[in-house]
Amino acid sequence: MDRAVGPLGLTHAQYSLLGSLYGLNRQGRQPSQRELADYAGLDPVFVSKLAKALSAAGLIARSDHADDPRAFQLSLTEHGQAVVQQAIGIVHALQAELTAPIGGPHSARNRELVATLTTLLGAAPGTAEGSTTMVQPSTAPPPLTGQAVAEAQGALAALMAAVLDGSGISPTEYVTMRAVALRGPWDGPDALAAFLADQPQLNLSATAAARLVDGLREHGLITTDQTVALTAAGANTHAWLTARLAPVTADLYTGFDDDDLATAQRVLAALTKRAQELRRRTQG
Repeated sequence: MDRAVGPLGLTHAQYSLLGSLYGLNRQGRQPSQRELADYAGLDPVFVSKLAKALSAAGLIARSDHADDPRAFQLSLTEHGQAVVQQAIGIVHALQAELTAPIGGPHSARNRELVATLTTLLGAAPGTAEGSTTMVQPSTAPPPLTGQAVAEAQGALAALMAAVLDGSGISPTEYVTMRAVALRGPWDGPDALAAFLADQPQLNLSATAAARLVDGLREHGLITTDQTVALTAAGANTHAWLTARLAPVTADLYTGFDDDDLATAQRVLAALTKRAQELRRRTQG
C-alpha cells in the first residue's frame, strides 16, 4: 500500500486519514482531530501528528472549531481532494488486482481466505515436545477494522447525498424527517434536537441539532407548535424522498445472504456500544 500511494507523496497511514476525512467532508462535516480519530479508528495522538504533516503539505486545512475553542476543524483543501481521489482509485485498483485470481475483493473466496488467514494467524500452537516455551498468538489486526467501517459509512452517506441531490433536502434533514415520521410525534423541538445530538452517525452538536430542527420548522416541513410532527408538506416530501431512495436501497442489498446481514448488524451494534463506552472512559 505504501508503494502504491507513494508516488502521490503519501504513506498508507496518511491515505487512511485523508480517505476518512474525504468521506466526512462529502457529508458536509468538518470534524475535529478527536472526531476524525474516532471515525477512522486511529489513535488521537497519531492523528494529531498525521494532521500536522498533511497540513504542512497543503492537503488539509485546520480552522477554529465553532463549538470548542480548544479544538480545530479539519477539511480537505482543493489540492487534498484531488490527491485523495487519485489515491482512492489507485488503492481500489490494487485491491482488485491482488484478489483477481480468487474473484475480486467482494467474492466469497476472498472472504473465506481472510477468515482462514485470520484463524491461522491468531492460533496459539501447543508446546513442542521437550519445550517449556509457549508460542504466543499473533497480534494480527481483526478482519473488520475501523477503516473498513468508516469507508462503508462514507460510501453509504455519499450514495444518499447523490440520490437526494437536487431535492433541496440534505441527508441530515431527511434523517430528521424520518425520525419525526417513524418515532414522532415529539414532545417539543428540544426533545427532537436532543435525540439528534445523541446519534453518533450524525455527529451533530446540540447547537447544530437545534439549528437543524429550526430550519425544518421555518420551511414548513415540521410543525411549529409544542408537539412536533410532520406537516402535510413534510409528509409529502418525506414520502417522495423515501420512494426515491427505495430502489437504490434494494439494489444496494441485493445478493447478500440474510444471515450475513444479521451477523453484520449484530457486530456493528456491538462495535457502536463499545466505542461509546471507550470514548466515555477516555474522556472521563
